[in-house]
Amino acid sequence: MTILHYTIGLPPKRHGGSVQYASDLMHEQARQGHNVYALICGDTLFRATECRFKKSHKVRDIKVIKLTNPTTPTLLYGVKTPASQFRDVKVNLRNIQEFIRKNDIKIFHIHTFMGLPQAIVRSLKDMNIKIIYTTHDFYGICPKNNLIDYNGNLCSGPKSTNCAICCHSSMSDYALRLCNSSLYHWSKWLRLPKKKLISTIHKPTDTPQFIPTNEIIKNYAILIEYYQSYFNLVDYFHFNSKQTESIFRQFLPNIKGHSVPVTTAKIIDRRKKLILNECLTFGFIGSLSEYKGFPILKSVIKELYHDGLKNIKIKVYGTAEIGIDIDIPSIEYCGLYKYDNLSDILYHLDGIIVPSKWHETFSLITLEALSHGIPAIVSDTVGAKEIIKEIDSKFIINNRESLKNKLKDILQSPAQLEKFNDKLLLMNFNFSIKDHTQKILDIYKLNN
Repeated sequence: MTILHYTIGLPPKRHGGSVQYASDLMHEQARQGHNVYALICGDTLFRATECRFKKSHKVRDIKVIKLTNPTTPTLLYGVKTPASQFRDVKVNLRNIQEFIRKNDIKIFHIHTFMGLPQAIVRSLKDMNIKIIYTTHDFYGICPKNNLIDYNGNLCSGPKSTNCAICCHSSMSDYALRLCNSSLYHWSKWLRLPKKKLISTIHKPTDTPQFIPTNEIIKNYAILIEYYQSYFNLVDYFHFNSKQTESIFRQFLPNIKGHSVPVTTAKIIDRRKKLILNECLTFGFIGSLSEYKGFPILKSVIKELYHDGLKNIKIKVYGTAEIGIDIDIPSIEYCGLYKYDNLSDILYHLDGIIVPSKWHETFSLITLEALSHGIPAIVSDTVGAKEIIKEIDSKFIINNRESLKNKLKDILQSPAQLEKFNDKLLLMNFNFSIKDHTQKILDIYKLNN
């Protein structure tokens, strides 16, 4: 079978769970004998005159094609100018259709709509190419991807006025084009983290409520409609968790698809017996953003510390910051890390905490921890809670107070971490990329 994947980019220039997943899935499909092409978002800083497929290079057994003159990927920054997303892009459909016919493409597997003009997907649909979409985030439903509104609360869904207010402070289209340029990504990847002590991570500012004009509201209404029609082109959805499936069906009730938890090639069974540290040490791995829940975790640890519960340490990985938090000495920022060092990081922890506020579509770091035998405390908005529920549902928290109570409970009775580990060691671990790839190939074969 010949499969064409679309992803925003490939490692190491692009990073993140969705990029790693798409890359590993493609390599495994190729390893199993399929002919695999990767269509990636081309440079956005210097636009070409037309949007077309351009041969680029090979990454092992994957043939890479660049999409020239893409629309601007908004990443996690939001859409400040909606018209830039549904702008009239000159698409060379002849070039694209020739590529599809010449290479006998059967499946077009989309990992994000970012950068990909709808006209291309519509053209492939007209050629009877099967369109598959993996739900790595909520882009297309939410311009900022995470369904968190401008007040920092879970959003009830896209409404043009609310989206305009939420995206008011987003980056301009030109700034986003710079962030997506090849030059920026290579320089960012090569940059070394700088040491610094952390005081206050988040400094919210009080700004007057933005009142959007009718013209701006109209443009967001067009954008919402544009993505609604985009989703209608998808033949089958691969949801990466049951939670994500439920949320997508709230907004798109007639879509076809089912959930298959994601994984990556390096997630293999490395489970070991947990030996607790004298001072209980938990990891927070990821962005310090509010929607990821770090400010909630920090405030809880601060309260526990001032309550005299000091036998706990939080090690933060995945950001450039390095040093001890000035506000609370129980938190240490350990900087960026290389994936090859993740096992060593996890084996030195007694657990990880994933306190996300947003409906995290899965959480690969949770699966990484479990694959090493490390307990995980996750919020009830994390897709991977379905796995935690099979081990111990008491490790699923639903608000700030329940996180505080859970950590207090663990500090008073650390043995429950060992019990979690015991249950985890007995669990059937079936998250290999080989088995997962077969499930995705089975989706390709379904008749809609």
